[in-house]
Amino acid sequence: MALRGVLESPEFRGLRMPLGFKARMSSMGPVTTSQKARTGRDWMLAWLACGSLASMSGIAQTDVDALEEPVAQPATQPVQPTTPYSGESADPATEIVPGTDSGDAANLVLTEPPDPIASGERQVASSIAEFGRKSLQAAEAYIDLADAQRQANEYEKAAENYLSAVEVYRSIDGPFTPLAIAPLTSLGDNYHDAADDVNAVAAYSEARTVSRRAYGLHNEEQIALLDRMSRSLLDLNQLTEAEEQQIEALRLVQRSHPADSDAVLAAIYKYAGWLGERLLFQLQRDQYTRALRIIRQAYGDNDLRLVAPLLGIGNTYREERNPSGAGISSLQDALALLLEQPERDPVAVAGALRDIGDWNVAFGKTGYEGTEYQRAWQLLGSAPNGDALRREWFSGANYVLYEPISPRSLSTDPDAASGHVTVRFNIDVSGNSSNVELVESDPVGFKDEAVLRHIRRSRFRPLMDNGQLVPGRNLAIQVKFRYLPEAVLSDEDD
Repeated sequence: MALRGVLESPEFRGLRMPLGFKARMSSMGPVTTSQKARTGRDWMLAWLACGSLASMSGIAQTDVDALEEPVAQPATQPVQPTTPYSGESADPATEIVPGTDSGDAANLVLTEPPDPIASGERQVASSIAEFGRKSLQAAEAYIDLADAQRQANEYEKAAENYLSAVEVYRSIDGPFTPLAIAPLTSLGDNYHDAADDVNAVAAYSEARTVSRRAYGLHNEEQIALLDRMSRSLLDLNQLTEAEEQQIEALRLVQRSHPADSDAVLAAIYKYAGWLGERLLFQLQRDQYTRALRIIRQAYGDNDLRLVAPLLGIGNTYREERNPSGAGISSLQDALALLLEQPERDPVAVAGALRDIGDWNVAFGKTGYEGTEYQRAWQLLGSAPNGDALRREWFSGANYVLYEPISPRSLSTDPDAASGHVTVRFNIDVSGNSSNVELVESDPVGFKDEAVLRHIRRSRFRPLMDNGQLVPGRNLAIQVKFRYLPEAVLSDEDD
């Protein structure tokens, strides 16, 4: 595995929000979000359960959840799920009338963009008329229509058409046809989008059952399904069950690859990142330490693979708000190892320098001069994607020390009411916030002071312009949470 690929993975790209907190940040003002619709399709669970029984006869802004996260082809080989239908059409919104002068603006005719749902419904009817209801073409048409309906937030109708596709595939190729995996997975995603995670878990479980029968009990294709199940279980506040899916995903990789392989190391880092997102920092460090031991035993004490777990260990201490010397030592060891290489990777070195700079801002007793940040900025100038990384790393509000928000009166119930607080503030060249002010909140006054206090006590990465630290002005963060309605009635602000 390439080192840059590891270092640019989510667990190595700066501070993650603690469990249940998702902050949306902007330099332009407040950010708004929309509520997800919820369905109550209990009968879908029964349908999936019946499908499983029939089959047996053949053999996871700042969100505070309490503290607080392919279309099947008519080919013989199975396919995997694709991204949802985007709602975009290949047909342009502006057309030139055939036979006219394309340079004459008067001849341009504006046309309405095609309606993907109406097009999908026509395609379903056409496919059934031409090929029959129990045909691969009909199943594909059902999936296309469901994708369009899901994109339009018509979740119940989308679920019906995903289920129709599954039924068609099974009528053609049996209850364990791998062709059913894609629409079952999309069905689960559709339920998750609709905030119906009970049915989402059922759909993902059904897809995994088919995957194991089609490709073997230990096939790695099911890892994506385990991750989806884990995400939905977290939304249902079932942490233990969610972690079981992550552990199973790690075991699947370990069964298929040598213990010291890059694939196993990547799976360990993935699990470590998941633990960190749950604020289980010591368990996260245990996984990074395990990776260090594997690498040293297999490849020696100077192998470049050591950089990723060293950075991981160092950053977990900072995320834990623990200024232990073991944290900065791990970061410095990673940087030293990178600098020893005859051919240095500028992005990897810049990333280690950035992390050391973050440590100094988080725990420094006096004003930080930004030496490591400036060196990182210069190194990024020689990287192909250096300008994009400069913007990502050194603009906006990036936490380096996250002060927890009081969980008082908040709820872990996924059905609890949602609220938010939007604040605006400045950041000085030492990473301190100033001029912190409330922009708006809902419910008004409920968590205003708690969020304002959180911003004042947190530390942020200083902004940079042309290689120099500069103040940040009018930055905004929106904190989202779930709460108990009775707490608002008591009018108690933290």
